[in-house]
Amino acid sequence: MVFTMRVPVFLLFFFGLSEAVDFNCPANNITSVRQNGNIPEGATSSVVIPKGTDCTINFDIPNGYALFLQLSVGPLQADDHILLIDNNNQQREVRPTTNDTTIPVWLAATIATIKIKGTTGNSKFMVTYRFNQLIGFTQVKKTTGDYFDLSQLTGNTYFTFNSSPNDKVRVAHGKKTSDAEDNALDQIFVYDGDNLTTAKMIGTLADIGSPKSDIKSSSTSLTLVNFYGTKSTSYVIGNDATTMIGYSKYSFIVSNSGRKTYGNMGDLSGNVGGYTFLCLDCNQFYFTELQFATFSNGWVNFQGQSPTHKKETLIQYDAQTYTSSQMPQVIPTNMFTINIHLATIKFDVNTGNDEATWQRPYDGRKGYIISPSLWNPNANPNNLNYDFRNDTQLFTYKVDFERMKFSSNDQMTLQIGSGTGNPAINNQYPRDKSSTGSVSSNGNYMKVGLTASSNTEVRVAFEFKKYNSATSIGIFITLFVTLLRVF
Repeated sequence: MVFTMRVPVFLLFFFGLSEAVDFNCPANNITSVRQNGNIPEGATSSVVIPKGTDCTINFDIPNGYALFLQLSVGPLQADDHILLIDNNNQQREVRPTTNDTTIPVWLAATIATIKIKGTTGNSKFMVTYRFNQLIGFTQVKKTTGDYFDLSQLTGNTYFTFNSSPNDKVRVAHGKKTSDAEDNALDQIFVYDGDNLTTAKMIGTLADIGSPKSDIKSSSTSLTLVNFYGTKSTSYVIGNDATTMIGYSKYSFIVSNSGRKTYGNMGDLSGNVGGYTFLCLDCNQFYFTELQFATFSNGWVNFQGQSPTHKKETLIQYDAQTYTSSQMPQVIPTNMFTINIHLATIKFDVNTGNDEATWQRPYDGRKGYIISPSLWNPNANPNNLNYDFRNDTQLFTYKVDFERMKFSSNDQMTLQIGSGTGNPAINNQYPRDKSSTGSVSSNGNYMKVGLTASSNTEVRVAFEFKKYNSATSIGIFITLFVTLLRVF
């Protein structure tokens, strides 16, 4: 009898403990004096939010710390609201749910707030908090103009961009064209400075790295960290803020070898839209289509690397004079930037092996042959080997040497001919100085080769026209020589 009587007494006592905690709102700010705890005080699971609740919970987060919250909600009715506010007054509301849900949240120094409003009396809430000291982190530094793979931003690691002296940093994120939306960008914090313990968190990469964001560092450094430990599929590039002046928007487009990227891009604001392309594992882009919208009256130009590198314009197309005969065009580098002013273009670019398309001559075709060194001064190797050919059709091949600067022992070859015999034009530069300038000849092929160090620079414009008057290939050959402007 003694045992059977004690059982119900014990059960009643246990039941009473589990229901003893009601919702209560802290009267004072929560500080790091107590490193962790639960709200409501004493709760071990979510409790009912009473009707009429209007609760504000403030956390004071010291520099050198981050606050971890684990929200336990559910159900959460649509008429009840839980709002998180960070140190930049950015607000994020917890979505209604019919299930018990656990939500991890990180917040940066120096203040964070939870606002709770209860209307129905049918929602539940609890939060577990923990103040985490930011120690034991490893910093990885890069200069502006470079990029980070955000999948490496895990664990106790943080990335820092450093600008040129007396400049500031702006960042942009981009993902590979084959990847789905990257939800981890909201979980990557951006700090204004290079020291996690003293710098201020100024937002997440989803906000700051967007195409129209003009947020920049207040000094020469900007830092990225992901406390969540989630793996992002994106990449982020840093640029000197002064080189971004004049851009109304800026995008970072990432690709792999063998991928196609297509769509529309442009800017009609009167400023410039910038687009930096990066191939992670190749050094060739093939533009197969570029088409201006009918209302465009501006231009699009191409320069090497990122805006920070301040490279010269190597190709420019004006909306009023551009024709489709200027495609395809090869860009022999892994990174370049397109700038667009008062225009919208439809484009198609791929990073696959499209040499057959690039080397196919057709009537009226125009284009450029530009050494890799002009796109990237550190290009290695700085080589080209193109064979434009149509064995069934005779063309007049014309080339204009717009730039030619050679280091010692470097050379470029130009051959124009027909069939298997000796080429009508067989020049080697800089040896054949008398043949530099503008060269034109008939044949069914034109070969251009370059074997050079990174100090050699070559830019050649070409035009192909179908030749219909000759009775046999190789009979008619003309050669025009003009003075070459040597740099």
